Amino acid sequence: MSKRDLKAIIPGCIVAVLILCYFGIAFYFDQVFCPNTSINGMDVSYMKPEDVRAALEDVPKDYALQITEIDGNTETLDGKSFKFACVYASVEELKIQEMGWMWPMKFFTQTDYEVGPAYTCDETMLDKAIDQLACMTQEMIAPVNASLKIDDSGFYLAEETVGNTLKEDKVHQVIKDAVLLGQAEVNLEDMGCYEKPEITMESPEIRDELKKVDELCDAEITLDFHGTEEKIGTEQIRQWVRRDKEGELYVSWDAAYDYLYGFAEKYDTINSYREFETSHGWTVTLNPGNYGWGMSVYTETNLVLDDIANHRVVEREASYYMTPYDYLDPNSPDDIGFTYIEIDLSGQHMWYYMDGELFLDTPITSGTMSTGHGTPSGVYYIYNRLRNVTLKGEDYEQPVDYWMQVNGGIGIHDSKWRSVYGGTEYLNHGSHGCINTPYWAVESIFNNVTIGTPVILYY
Repeated sequence: MSKRDLKAIIPGCIVAVLILCYFGIAFYFDQVFCPNTSINGMDVSYMKPEDVRAALEDVPKDYALQITEIDGNTETLDGKSFKFACVYASVEELKIQEMGWMWPMKFFTQTDYEVGPAYTCDETMLDKAIDQLACMTQEMIAPVNASLKIDDSGFYLAEETVGNTLKEDKVHQVIKDAVLLGQAEVNLEDMGCYEKPEITMESPEIRDELKKVDELCDAEITLDFHGTEEKIGTEQIRQWVRRDKEGELYVSWDAAYDYLYGFAEKYDTINSYREFETSHGWTVTLNPGNYGWGMSVYTETNLVLDDIANHRVVEREASYYMTPYDYLDPNSPDDIGFTYIEIDLSGQHMWYYMDGELFLDTPITSGTMSTGHGTPSGVYYIYNRLRNVTLKGEDYEQPVDYWMQVNGGIGIHDSKWRSVYGGTEYLNHGSHGCINTPYWAVESIFNNVTIGTPVILYY
């Protein structure tokens, strides 16, 4: 072989060797990942796809799913109980796409891949594990619709109650989906796994009822109780709402009456005990009588119901069947004031004060105690004043010149037949209950007193 032929053969052989080396290495890198290659942050250079997949699948051995329930409690499903596993099948596909024949370039460049797993489990075992959860085995409380309640206490709203009744098929599906996505936790309420009430506070049925109630109760009444105001607004009127047999809403007269009666109990003085400083300088507790503030609850109830029916905003004085003395000084600390007649039944004495000044005082003789005709104590008032009246009873008939009625058949009058007043006369020789008064005193009182003047009697 000539030198010329040898020179021609050697380059060809070198090229052939290089080609064989290239394809040999390419064949090698067709089986393993090229240099400078990572998957999910792990260096997989020169690793076979099956080894890479095994390494990746070895990571989530301790998988568990946390389940949050409607009451905030949590339960955990252990992946081992339903053979949870993750499969990186896409690693082989990634290797095919890598194109091993480009191996020379891989020595000079970095290639990073991200692949996601496909999760698997034994669904039969998973279903069994789900059925054993405490939330699936506990007593289920059904949801309750919101409603407008009306009873003897009035109107009130009962909010809806969700309860804890689970949609079991939904629970299974939601948990399976979470497992097959490899999720670490799932909230059953957020995923709609609980039965919900059909009617909530925001439902049209409730809102329409509320609108009807608000329209029915759209009024505001301010009552003045001799200087103290009480406001009756929508919120209070709501408590008087009732429903009739046909289901229609209305404001109950009886409920309003009961409420207003509370004002009578609070502000009426006609049936109240009072502390009173006597002319002797000591304080006594006065029994109730027929004097003072007495609210007419019946009348006021009708007025209030009319105001509500006409949606009024009003301010007015409360209705009374009895009020104190017309000339009561507004600066008086109580409803007796500074003009009154005071009678000490034990001391058998009477005082008449006008505008805080003593006008006169006199001994008197009251009802006979020994015969059961003792004069009743309490706070009363001058009901009328008449001249030349004949007083009649079962066993007497007595004309008098001056008569001032105080309490029923009991009054203050002259007694010309009596010469002794005061002392102990009333014990055995008193009147039938009236206040026998010396002529000069009763005449003076009669000519200066006005109807309505308080009369205070105490023992």
